[in-house]
Amino acid sequence: MGSAWNDPRDGAGLGRRMCVAVVAAAALLTACAPAGLSNGSPPDKATLDYVKRTVNYQEARAQADLVAAGAGQSVLEFTVEDTPPSIFVNWVVPDAQAAAFTSAVGLPPGFTLAKVKIIESDLAPKYWLSLNVYRVSGLTTGLRAEWSTYVDDGSGVPRFMIIRARAAEGSLDPIGPLALAEPFTHSLGSGVISTAMNTTVLQNGVPILTADNLFNSTIALPDPVDRHYVVPTREWVTANDFIYWLNGVNDRIFHNSTSHSAPLISVDLADVVLNDDSEWATFVDPVPGHVLVYLDKIQFMIGPWWNVTEPDGRVAPGTRGSLLDLKKSIYSGLAGVSALSILSGTSEPIVQSSVDSAPSAVSWHWRIPSGDLAAFQTAARLPPGLALTTVKLEDSDLAADHWLTLNVSQKAGASGGLRAEWTTYVSDGAGTRTFILEAHAGYSALDPVNLYTAPYPITHTNTSGSVSTTVGSGPAAFTSSFVVPPPGPGTSALASRQLIGAGDLRYWQNGVADRVFYDSTVFDPKTSVDPGTVTVTNGGPWAAFVGSGPEQVWVDRAGVDLVTNPWWNLNGL
Repeated sequence: MGSAWNDPRDGAGLGRRMCVAVVAAAALLTACAPAGLSNGSPPDKATLDYVKRTVNYQEARAQADLVAAGAGQSVLEFTVEDTPPSIFVNWVVPDAQAAAFTSAVGLPPGFTLAKVKIIESDLAPKYWLSLNVYRVSGLTTGLRAEWSTYVDDGSGVPRFMIIRARAAEGSLDPIGPLALAEPFTHSLGSGVISTAMNTTVLQNGVPILTADNLFNSTIALPDPVDRHYVVPTREWVTANDFIYWLNGVNDRIFHNSTSHSAPLISVDLADVVLNDDSEWATFVDPVPGHVLVYLDKIQFMIGPWWNVTEPDGRVAPGTRGSLLDLKKSIYSGLAGVSALSILSGTSEPIVQSSVDSAPSAVSWHWRIPSGDLAAFQTAARLPPGLALTTVKLEDSDLAADHWLTLNVSQKAGASGGLRAEWTTYVSDGAGTRTFILEAHAGYSALDPVNLYTAPYPITHTNTSGSVSTTVGSGPAAFTSSFVVPPPGPGTSALASRQLIGAGDLRYWQNGVADRVFYDSTVFDPKTSVDPGTVTVTNGGPWAAFVGSGPEQVWVDRAGVDLVTNPWWNLNGL
């Protein structure tokens, strides 16, 4: 990971050119900054607004140029709305029908049907056909219906593959590429979700509705006290990372907890009436395995037609060639418009970055004793509206607790290098969040508390499995070393969904929050190091509030690609 934003032909060019944009923005700030920007006082909201608009405009404009050159990716917001609720009707494809189903679908070369577990209560992985009906805003708008199955693209990881898509208001996709409107209804009334789609036929290239049913259903929502909440498997969430179309083109998806920890209910099939006349009906069990309803919005970031820009061998050269220029034109234009909206303050910036896999990121976790909690809270200087809260590091933990975390990693993106962040966990009234106590970078970095910071002394190496880390200098520096054990069941730690979701919003000490989306490598097991084998010479600036040594040390062998809305809540402060 960590090179996902660069076209192979471009090497590190994206990072270099984005850095140039940031330097140019810094120069612009110096030339025409509002009063107070450089006088040493904490930045006020007007200054932060100015910096956010100016710096992120420069980055967005540079990214639009890269998209136009075919050397960068466009990433856009895609929100599945909660009204009407999104539904998933999931039918089992029996093993005996798998070959016939595969043939009828017409999977592209290199893809095979894959079994998955969709919700945690599924007893075993199965072949599935899923129909997802929802209303979307962002990249496209209106009602959509997608019939999908699950495939192995050769990576061994199941992925979604859309085998039919329908947009009530029309849309753009890599098959059409212009998908004309095929109207249908999907609504909520008196506690019942009603969906009705008739078949269409093409007349002079235009879809015309017929009187023939394609799919219709009514789903009676149970009363809140009777709702059966279920948990999507990590495997099913991960399947969303790359959503394929039947020509092998994929869209890349970035998640947050609205996806992996959503209020999702499984509706009693006695409360579901459906009539499926699709071409797939003969290949599936007539009764769905489950009917799922998402009660809240699901927020995604999407990189459309990802492997058109970064070829992976799964798209025929002719198909890629026909789509590449179209993608460059359409999405660079959208990115250019977005850049201007960022400059005017009417659109949120979308910034791409990554945490590299080498050297491996490391997290040290200290439990905060109850007797030190009051003093720690005072030292943390939480802004109004935030309160310290407990979190489980792993879902298997017997109880949640208060934790102090130090994470050291190698970042790449508009600017990059080593970063070290001291964090804890807070509640903002809506959920568990990450709170940044201190953030340091080995390069000149921008943050909403300090604006541009000078490079900070950080070393972090992993040589032949031996990790050595130093953050800071002098008596308050943190130093640590240990040997990484080999990966395996005995040294595996699986971060809890609550801990992962805490990264959705990352608060700074002035109350500004970054909104973050991530790919599913965040679900990968970490390598847990026996804390008794970890040497900590100096505990760093927060040592007075915790024990002498960390209670958990995790090594993240996988990198992670990130999409961030920096200073996301600034307008609301």
